[in-house]
Amino acid sequence: MDTTQESPQAQLRERLTRSLEAAIHELTALSDAQRTCPLKPSRANPDIVWTPCDHFAHLIGAERYFQREIEKALTENPEARPQPYANAPNRPNEDIMAAVHAFNDQWILKHRDKSFAELVVMARETRAHTLDMLDRTSDDQLACSMPVPWGLATIGEVFDLQTRHMDMHLGFIREGLAAKA
Repeated sequence: MDTTQESPQAQLRERLTRSLEAAIHELTALSDAQRTCPLKPSRANPDIVWTPCDHFAHLIGAERYFQREIEKALTENPEARPQPYANAPNRPNEDIMAAVHAFNDQWILKHRDKSFAELVVMARETRAHTLDMLDRTSDDQLACSMPVPWGLATIGEVFDLQTRHMDMHLGFIREGLAAKA
């Protein structure tokens, strides 16, 4: 019996790959009408009501944002070593999150004209870039801290955030569709 544990990087790669493909599978099973059904008002502007495709587009935009932030953290300190969380806030600043929610609305409105198939292509391209970045990140770097809207997180936590974020939005979609049924 092989008791060798996978590296944190390999575990993240597996979770990232599995989460996107599971989400695509779940969203593909919906009808076109379900994927474009208004479900959840925006946190920034209640006149904008998010559809399942909007949630999916948002996930792509958020992942691209964190790609840039990870690249920035690694570029600024390529030999980074793990750092303790020094005086990091443990919850998001309301003003910062209001700006994040407004940006999310701008992103989904910009991509609302995309078909589901186009969003799937964008999501797979985005995830391929995330996986490429992960492959170039050492296990030591995964343990390094970086700024995020809610304070500090390790680079590994930010990579893993993509899976939890996807699960959260799929939950919103399921709840919204169940309420419409």
